[in-house]
Amino acid sequence: MTDASLSFAAQPKTKKIHRSLENFDEYNIAAPLLTSPRSLEACRRQGIEAEELVFRYEDSFFEKGITQDIQEIRWKHYEKKRRDKLSLVREERLELVSMGWEPSINAGNATAASGNETGNDSGLDAERRSTAALKEQRQMESIKAKRQQELEQMVAYELKLTQVAEEQQRQIEADRHKEAQRQKEAQARQKAWEEIQRQKEVDKVKEEARQERIRKKLAVEEYQKEQDRKLQEELEEKARLKAARQREVDARLMREEHKRQTEMIIEQQQKVVEKRRLEMQEKDERRKAEMEARQLESMVKAEEERQRAQQRIQSAMEQQRELLKVQRRLYHERQDRNAVKRAHYEASQRAETERLRQVAEMKKEELVRAFKKMERIENKKRRQTLEKEQTAEKNLQAVRQQKEIDHRQKMERQKLKQADKLEAVERLNRIQQYKREQAVDRLNADDERTTALLSFKDKMLEERKAFRRQNEMERHKVIESMEKLRQQPSKALKTLKLGGGMDASTDGH
Repeated sequence: MTDASLSFAAQPKTKKIHRSLENFDEYNIAAPLLTSPRSLEACRRQGIEAEELVFRYEDSFFEKGITQDIQEIRWKHYEKKRRDKLSLVREERLELVSMGWEPSINAGNATAASGNETGNDSGLDAERRSTAALKEQRQMESIKAKRQQELEQMVAYELKLTQVAEEQQRQIEADRHKEAQRQKEAQARQKAWEEIQRQKEVDKVKEEARQERIRKKLAVEEYQKEQDRKLQEELEEKARLKAARQREVDARLMREEHKRQTEMIIEQQQKVVEKRRLEMQEKDERRKAEMEARQLESMVKAEEERQRAQQRIQSAMEQQRELLKVQRRLYHERQDRNAVKRAHYEASQRAETERLRQVAEMKKEELVRAFKKMERIENKKRRQTLEKEQTAEKNLQAVRQQKEIDHRQKMERQKLKQADKLEAVERLNRIQQYKREQAVDRLNADDERTTALLSFKDKMLEERKAFRRQNEMERHKVIESMEKLRQQPSKALKTLKLGGGMDASTDGH
């Protein structure tokens, strides 16, 4: 029983008013919903209950455990069926109106009244009774044939109804089998999809492990290359330092050799100067000896010559000293230049070493940045892959949810369709029940009519028997009157006249 029918049953009785399908209030739930005979007849003929025509709000379809879309589907389904049913019963009522249908009078009472009227009518003559009996006999045969035909139709309809029920049961079993097969196929597809997903996860783990091994191998190779490069740079730095030290040793040896050669040159020059001085002294002494020999003549000249020689020696020595100063200055300048060059070289070596160290640091930083960049790229790829997987999972989840919603709605529609089939069967049963009741009423009316006819026939037979008895009695009376006439003619004549008048009235009857 539906919620609407329960609410109808719970409504208190109100005063009777005329409620028809013409002025049917869809929102009224107060009983009775319909009072018009044509409207009620239209509902009975269509197998529709009046409660099925009442509007129901969507909230009335709420049940615990169902979703809003299922509730809306149920409400829309009910509303569509309600409007269709309302159209059907209204069309049926219009057809009843066009046919001029009127509520039928109780057949049993009519037959009983007809029987009473016939029983009370004692003025029919024998010929009319005989004709009525023949007519009633033909009507009884027609009624029997009609009853037989209706019984056959009812049996055929019951067989057809049984076949329809069996066909619907087979259809239900087929639908159940199809649904079970579909569920099995869906489970198989779900299992296959899960197996594919599991295999994808396994392949993904293997691929990540392989990528990790490749990254580790590349990192090891890069580390080994960096170590080899550092070792090569250290060897090159050692070679450069060794070459620098060798060049420093060579430069120092060259400086020492140059110093030794300079000192040798200075010593040679000093020896030459000393030799010249000794030679000039020796010449001077020879000149002194000659001058002594000349004494006076050349004293002035000798003195002058000596002074000039002394000046030349002094000048030569000055020149030699100046030359030594110049050579020392040049030597010191070369030493300073060499020191500056050495300082510049050492500075350039330190700068080169610092540059190489900075280059190595820069390369190391670049390597670290490269590793970080690779790690960022890898993390980005991993995040992108994870986002793609999450997006795909979300999309898949959305598809699954939509499929579940579609499947739930499809199952609900199938349930509603199945309920419609059951309701159609129930409605058909109500229609057939109505037809059976109509047939039973007709059969009962026919039975009552037949019973009345049989009673009428029996009554006519009884009347005929009574008529024969009366004739016999009157014949006996006539005979007795004749006997009395012989004995008492006046009294017998009077009796005979009375009997003749009775006969006349009897014959008239």
